[in-house]
Amino acid sequence: MTMARCRHPRTPGGGPSLRLGWTLLAWGAAAALGFGRAAGTPQDPEQLFGTLETGSPVEALEASARLVGLYDDTMQPRLEKLLGARPLRALQLLGELPTPGSAKLLLGRLPGLLASPDPEVVRMAEVASGLRRLRGATGPLLERTGDKAALRALGRIWDRKAGDPALERADEIDRLSTLALVHRISMGAESSVESCEAMLRTMTGEELDDFVAKHAKDRFHARRFCDEAVRRKGFDPKKGARLHEAFLGNSDADLVGGILDSSPFELPPEAVRALLGDERKTSQGRTVGELARKRLGEK
Repeated sequence: MTMARCRHPRTPGGGPSLRLGWTLLAWGAAAALGFGRAAGTPQDPEQLFGTLETGSPVEALEASARLVGLYDDTMQPRLEKLLGARPLRALQLLGELPTPGSAKLLLGRLPGLLASPDPEVVRMAEVASGLRRLRGATGPLLERTGDKAALRALGRIWDRKAGDPALERADEIDRLSTLALVHRISMGAESSVESCEAMLRTMTGEELDDFVAKHAKDRFHARRFCDEAVRRKGFDPKKGARLHEAFLGNSDADLVGGILDSSPFELPPEAVRALLGDERKTSQGRTVGELARKRLGEK
């Protein structure tokens, strides 16, 4: 099977998350509307919900940003009404809210939202579930692993940092079920950056060590997707550094060269120094040894 050339994201974090994009848009909207003025902007939650329902996109962004700071679960009936009237705007808000009641509402409505004929409503429901890390959403999302948003949501829900304590038995069963499915997708013909990100996030530190011991030296199909996945925003840097260090032993010169040239993680100097005499050339015409010297700051 012919592999595409290694694609590195423009930044270690990849594309902006919904949370960041929503916040930046909200502040931009606020500036456009004179957010800093002392008077004239409604603070009443009912007015803000009304703006979310009927206002322009810019007005709705400002109203949502304000509601995040004001919301409590006594407002849930109003949120339910918004979800029925303007599901996309409600889901953007639900992805930001921290309250138990709003989480329960999203979980309760999730099957219906995932069955929506509007693909954007489906995507936003998957994204909001991931942003809220709703473990109860695991079952419905596992049925939608053909959707990249569902895969990313599963990775966020079951994200395990290196050294995290063990989960309770029921949660561990769900995590392992998720890992088994996304691992099968990632190591097969339908592999993608999203499936690899979900797989690597869901792994414990010990599981990642086992994975790289088995695969890091091989030209397996998903190797470049794995490289890109650990560069995405929010990925555990300890796990990312472990994978990149292990990939320095891969037989793919372009993969090794890309890591030496642009890895956002600190690579052990001794592992880089071991490549100084490597004469393999990358597709850009540079040897691995040259890139190792560059990484070490040597001429």
